[in-house]
Amino acid sequence: MEIKSYNPVRIIFGIDCVRNNMDVFKGMGRFPLIVTGRSGAKKSGAFDDVKDVLKKGPHVLYDRIEENPKISTVEDAAMMSKKFNCDYIIAIGGGSALDAAKAIAVLAVSSMNGMDLLSSKIEKALPIIAIPTTSGTGSEVTPYSILTVDQWQTKKSFASDLVFPKYALLDPKYTYSLPDDYTISTAFDAASHLFESYFSLRSTNISMMYSLEGIKAFEKAVKAIDELNFDEESRYYLMYSSMMGGLAITHTGTTAMHALGYSMTYFHNMPHGFANLYFCRPYFKHMLKHEIQKTLHIVAQMGFTDVGSMCNFFLRNMERPRLDKSMCEKYASLAMLQSSIKATPGELTEADIVSMYKEAGSL
Repeated sequence: MEIKSYNPVRIIFGIDCVRNNMDVFKGMGRFPLIVTGRSGAKKSGAFDDVKDVLKKGPHVLYDRIEENPKISTVEDAAMMSKKFNCDYIIAIGGGSALDAAKAIAVLAVSSMNGMDLLSSKIEKALPIIAIPTTSGTGSEVTPYSILTVDQWQTKKSFASDLVFPKYALLDPKYTYSLPDDYTISTAFDAASHLFESYFSLRSTNISMMYSLEGIKAFEKAVKAIDELNFDEESRYYLMYSSMMGGLAITHTGTTAMHALGYSMTYFHNMPHGFANLYFCRPYFKHMLKHEIQKTLHIVAQMGFTDVGSMCNFFLRNMERPRLDKSMCEKYASLAMLQSSIKATPGELTEADIVSMYKEAGSL
């Protein structure tokens, strides 16, 4: 079997890593566009740290990235970058800010529009420093950007080696201020990356190494999630597991769990991580049929005795909407458009996907 591995991101992980690595910023350019959401970057302390290392130097702030960023938003930010002739991007925030920054980095140096990102070859992009303030997407180490496409009523991704961040600066203290529900929903996104990459038909020994390392780290935070008692140690392990999940899906992409979850986010406003693990029971039931040894290994590494108890852990920590038959059929047709379905063991059909929606939606 041929194994390929590539990840050019320079990772710096640890408390005060932004303040302790001022030279990273000096070497990137002269005039950054700082991309953030409306409040998270400031509440976390990350924005102040970045301003300090820039020594109050010139920069432009775009702080209007919404959750599940839209095509129109990244187009607007790219226009700002062009107006001020920014030469690199500092992305601060959760996955939405980081994913948006990758799209902005491309649009800021091309004549492409936002929809072109989903179909055209990417020729160049501004360099990016990624500073996550949540522990979930792992976007700081991936070449992926996921955007909301309203005319398609779903989320779609694009990928390019050119949008790998040049640096990922991961400081767990930026997650200390996160509310419990947000901490859990983002953690569940990391868990879904770790599970899906491990099962993926594209998995390799290298990707599975990242997956299992991340699962072991995630297990150390299971008790904190269940008890809503997050301390510095559990937040450290959650950020580490998120990064490992990002490194894993860089090799494999995701599988059906993500494909199914997009409609739950788009139509029911479920946070992305909850939307993915909403399907844990039908997903793991499917995997028991097609990847039983991997499934049992995950359960053991997570510290549970069986699939049912592990799924109960995820499901009791989220609110779950009920789905009717028409919803299940509509969402299944949308899920089948996602390429990640084909990376799932077991050759899933649309009927299989409908059944997964029905089982999850009837809980």
